[in-house]
Amino acid sequence: WRKPPRRARVVIGTADWEAVCFSAPIVETYRDFDPRRHPILGSLGPDLCQPDVDFDECVRRMMSYDPAETSVAEVLLDQRVMCGVGNVYRCELLWATELHPWAKVGDLSRDECRDLVDLAHEMLRANVSRTARITAPSVDGGLAVYGRQGKKCARCGELVRVTHHGEANRVLYWCSGCQTVHTPSVTAPRRLIDDTPTDQHPAARVFAEPLDDAS
Repeated sequence: WRKPPRRARVVIGTADWEAVCFSAPIVETYRDFDPRRHPILGSLGPDLCQPDVDFDECVRRMMSYDPAETSVAEVLLDQRVMCGVGNVYRCELLWATELHPWAKVGDLSRDECRDLVDLAHEMLRANVSRTARITAPSVDGGLAVYGRQGKKCARCGELVRVTHHGEANRVLYWCSGCQTVHTPSVTAPRRLIDDTPTDQHPAARVFAEPLDDAS
């Protein structure tokens, strides 16, 4: 073992392998596991990485989201709506659909919700076997906005911006020039709240420069 035995919480052994879980704060065991009865897993939305996704259920959960004033940027990260969308895909999805990140989820039409779900499924399935995410093949680096703060938008030429957003304080990249669908009356701050990257993606580690110096 690479860590002291006293830190082992679970050890599963077979004739050929031994799996060790170290320092787990919580360990759950089940005689017959049913994810529907799990307090967390039971509320998760459909898995977008699966080929047979229940798209209608994803749309239903998005359209019935409470409170309806929640920004679509936050809803996309809520795994109770649909599973699989992380921060990179969130930024890329919003850019691809031209949605303003602070658009209220309650303002989206059924067709707009379905477009988001369909595109999210397409992006995730296309990247299942890739080591590096590619959501915009025509853009250098494969990503349209994520990690591209201060660079020109591939669609409209405006600068890509970045800020912290939501309860999780994740970094959010977007283009203020062309992501204008459902722009709220109160828009995003023009400067970062702070310069501490909370996102663990490598591109997020270099995002700390404010962006309102070139508008």
